[in-house]
Amino acid sequence: MSLLSVEAALERLLLQAEAAPIGGVEQVALADADGRVLATDLVAGLDLPPWDNSAMDGYVLNLADWQGEPLAVSQQIFAGQAPAALQPGSCARIFTGAPVPAGADCVEMQENCEVLSDGRVRFLQPLRARQNIRPQGQETRIGECVLAAGTRLTPIELGLAASLGLAELPVRRRPRVAVVSTGDELVVPGQALGPGQIYNSNRSLLLAWLQRLGCEALDAGILPDDLARTRAPWRSWAMLT
Repeated sequence: MSLLSVEAALERLLLQAEAAPIGGVEQVALADADGRVLATDLVAGLDLPPWDNSAMDGYVLNLADWQGEPLAVSQQIFAGQAPAALQPGSCARIFTGAPVPAGADCVEMQENCEVLSDGRVRFLQPLRARQNIRPQGQETRIGECVLAAGTRLTPIELGLAASLGLAELPVRRRPRVAVVSTGDELVVPGQALGPGQIYNSNRSLLLAWLQRLGCEALDAGILPDDLARTRAPWRSWAMLT
């Protein structure tokens, strides 16, 4: 019987994998999901950002209230606070990530503002509506599919899931791969070599690569150079089901 080429063997393995896809699904914490494969579509359960927010440290105002004159500061708005509606004819001190108050439509960065001795703020550059405001839903909208099933999860995808408030994700079970070594000449590292023997270096290489690829790598040991033993079912196959 002729030997299979590497290409033919790989094609055969890929066809077998396609014919028997992994069906098992498990819920794992985000900290354990790096490198795993998402089992179902990830649908946004909230808008990101959840509300209009400031992209700058500065001052927020209603552009229609501004005719070029300095404005009094009516409130300070920090990230994590729910602001009151903006008082007409005023501006508010605002910080990056803070919600834009009702009645405001423009944020100017603090570098382009001058605080006068009486506390009012003068705007030094022309302003335009919606400047320096990150609108609600700019990144994702409720009901939007943000990650498709089959996505290989990386730190970027895990960060996205965390921003949507998810602590766990459904992922496919890891592929289980058994590594069996054959040959009377092979000896496990750490044991004494006999005449004509070498250490089994491929075992460590393959197990490490499989683990890095996200597989459950199972060490099935070393089989002797015996045709019947090689052909016979051995205990590690049961570990793959």
